[in-house]
Amino acid sequence: MKIVENILKASVSMWFMAVLLIIFALSCAVATFIENDFGTETAWALIYAAKWFELIQLFLAFNLIYNIVNFSLHKRDKLPALIFHASFLFILLGSALTRYGGYEGTLHIRENESGSLVKSSESYIQAQAYKNGTIYNAEHKQFISKIGSNDFSFSFKIADKNAAVAFKEYIPNAVNSIQDDRDGEPMIAIVVSRKDGTADVILREGDIVEGEDAIFTFNKKIDNASKPLVRFILQEGEFSLISSEDLDWFKMADSSLGVYKKGEKEPFDDKHLYTLGDINFAAKYIGLKGKEKLVSAEVTQQTTAMYTDAVIVTLTYKDISKEVALRGRGRGYSGTPARVVIDDAMFVLKWGSSESILPFSIYLNDFQLERYPGSRSPSSYASEITLKDGNFTMDYRIYMNHVLDYKGYRFFQSFYDNDEMGTTLTVNKDPGKLSTYIGYFLLSLGLLLNLFNPKSRFRKLASLVHKDMTANRKSTIGALFLALFLGGFATPSYAADAKEHAENFGTILIQGLDGRIYPADTLSHEVLNKVYRKDSYNSLGANEVMFGMIADVAKWREEPIIKVTHDELKKLIGVKSGYAAFADFFDESGAYKLMQVSEIANRKKESERNQFDKDVIKVDERVNIVYGVFNMDILRMVPKMGEEGWYSVNEAWMSFPTDEAANIQMIFSYYFDAIKMSQESGNWTLADKMVTIIKNYQNKVAADGLIPSETKIKAELFFNKAKIFDRIYPLYLLSGLVLLIFIFVRMALPKFNIKPVVMIALAVNLIAFALHTGGLALRWYVAEHAPWSNSYESMIYIAWAIALSGIFFSRTSIISMSLSSIMAGITLFTAHLSWLDPQITNLVPVLKSHWLTIHVSIITAGYGFLGLCALLGFFAVILYIIKGFSKDPSHIKEIERNISEAVRI
Repeated sequence: MKIVENILKASVSMWFMAVLLIIFALSCAVATFIENDFGTETAWALIYAAKWFELIQLFLAFNLIYNIVNFSLHKRDKLPALIFHASFLFILLGSALTRYGGYEGTLHIRENESGSLVKSSESYIQAQAYKNGTIYNAEHKQFISKIGSNDFSFSFKIADKNAAVAFKEYIPNAVNSIQDDRDGEPMIAIVVSRKDGTADVILREGDIVEGEDAIFTFNKKIDNASKPLVRFILQEGEFSLISSEDLDWFKMADSSLGVYKKGEKEPFDDKHLYTLGDINFAAKYIGLKGKEKLVSAEVTQQTTAMYTDAVIVTLTYKDISKEVALRGRGRGYSGTPARVVIDDAMFVLKWGSSESILPFSIYLNDFQLERYPGSRSPSSYASEITLKDGNFTMDYRIYMNHVLDYKGYRFFQSFYDNDEMGTTLTVNKDPGKLSTYIGYFLLSLGLLLNLFNPKSRFRKLASLVHKDMTANRKSTIGALFLALFLGGFATPSYAADAKEHAENFGTILIQGLDGRIYPADTLSHEVLNKVYRKDSYNSLGANEVMFGMIADVAKWREEPIIKVTHDELKKLIGVKSGYAAFADFFDESGAYKLMQVSEIANRKKESERNQFDKDVIKVDERVNIVYGVFNMDILRMVPKMGEEGWYSVNEAWMSFPTDEAANIQMIFSYYFDAIKMSQESGNWTLADKMVTIIKNYQNKVAADGLIPSETKIKAELFFNKAKIFDRIYPLYLLSGLVLLIFIFVRMALPKFNIKPVVMIALAVNLIAFALHTGGLALRWYVAEHAPWSNSYESMIYIAWAIALSGIFFSRTSIISMSLSSIMAGITLFTAHLSWLDPQITNLVPVLKSHWLTIHVSIITAGYGFLGLCALLGFFAVILYIIKGFSKDPSHIKEIERNISEAVRI
């Protein structure tokens, strides 16, 4: 009894809760890596859907309830704490309702058709039996893992007998292979290759396989075949073939070759490559004792989508067992039915999504797909639908960030059919949403009330704040430093040459795909950053690169300017370095090397894309951008009278009214001629005049109110050249690191005076923060929306909040100022790494709300203060460790003072 009592006490203790929380957090982190490397289904099989993971959450809930009672949080003075802790129970309840009562699937609809059949996102092993006119159904939810164990079994009744299904083997990337087996039969396997790919053909005696270009038979004669015919013959243990057309052969061993005449019987040699018209075929297996088995194919990341997986199960009925191979992909895929007959029952087994019917239907009126100019890559897509529920009908447009809600179901635009005549909508039904939202509300309320509760931990710590550390905010060098630093933002003057004209070209206005009007200078920086992932190319600025690509296409086709990171992608393209030229993406026949893999990657769900798919999409986008620059399709600089949309020069020539098109043709023909003359003479005066004519035409023809003011254009040009956020992160980093070093020096030498260093660091931080704030304000002014609408903007805004928190607490803690300065610098540095896009864009529909400036700003700024708290916590732990090794009383006292300073902000 004592042991049981101790176990019960331990299970509700605070230390046990801490252990569970650590295990829970680590499990989620591990699941993220598993999902990235092995897919979503494996992450669910091993962690998210595992019983032990559910038990952890259940134990956390029981532990939390016990401690709420144990610490008497129901008392009046502890009500804020009760609300805060109870919120987690509501959130956990919501997650449980979602997990066990929720539903997610996909609805596929073709244009001018209705759909209500939803396929689940979760995978099932499904069994259906037919006996004496009666159908028996059973299904078992099962996530199949690519690593670890997949053991499962289930049974179901067929009349008065049991049928059982048990797992035997999982085969990823399964392909049929013929192997010798003593119980086998005569079989032939050939690989057939065409221009568009290869395929395996397996033939048993009596089989007929008809392809697009030929028919193959094994010991089966066909009269009057509609296509070229190859008959394989087995007589007296010898294999031969007869072709209805002349058949070229090539012996790979000695490079000999010849022709088999049509209608003549010849030996079938497994060392020969045969050519029949436009196809080639060769033997993979020829044998008298062959048996077909599933094996894992050796695949690369670019070919893995060509294969399906297989689950081998054992079906047992009336003491008779048979192995059944279930082909599919599991989560989110339909799977291929497998049929087998045992005794008096026929079974149909399948591995994949289950199917359910919505209580209403959705009719697809039109699927709309927009692509990037001159590209096959999708830019956006939407579904125009009509919802029909009895006599009720409703028209709606579903697109990215625009969701349809009806009767508890939510419909999201997901992906589309290859021929662009059909759509797939993600269907979601979440009964835990209300409980989760209540939990979030209580969490916010509890945190807020704790700020005002006089007996809360927060108020107790706040009362300990000491005010003896006061930093002097005046600095005699501040103005001088600011003037020197701002000098770095001055626009350099260039000689009157091609470089200067390229900058002048950057002042021409263009319209982006999202409708925003901005200088070509901005597009130049975006293109170079997105394509080359740097701000300059071989000492050439962004405008020089853009202008050069337009003025000399032949030269820039051969320049290695397109960033490629994935090793397999480099092999596919045929390059060894991290950069490829535009010409590298096309073979000798002019075929685009990424056509197939990019189409496969774009059609995949985002959650199903592996790293190769993601890199293919990125590189494909870069290639399309370069192509768009070469033919100027990406430069939509020509406004049309009476319209808000702008066009590229080529579009204007082709589609504008005759007089307007002729005017455009004249202007840009003169401009291109002027460029050619300037390249030859070195005098760019005429080309500069043509830039002025183009800008005057834009101002004259563009719709009223569409062109930004001259002030806003100049502000954007200044913002592009200033690179404020790029230039201030070294200030944050250096000032923070130097101050931190002196703090440690003071701990070692308590009498060492670091006040001058503190004053200089504070001055530098204030200057950097002022520039940081000005940069955010300038971006806000240029973009016309709050600068925290994407990943890049969120990072620079979080860095601003971190810097603000350090300055805010600098009066009481120089440690907080030092750490926040370092973290702000690191965050800004991270924002400018290659995987974040600094492009200014119009807001997506979901963010076109006042909540962007209220909700998002508060939440995102909170990350900055939270980050500072985390750093202070780590720093305090380090100081405690140092204190443990110290023997000097004065040193210990200094460390304790710094610990107090760190934890009492």
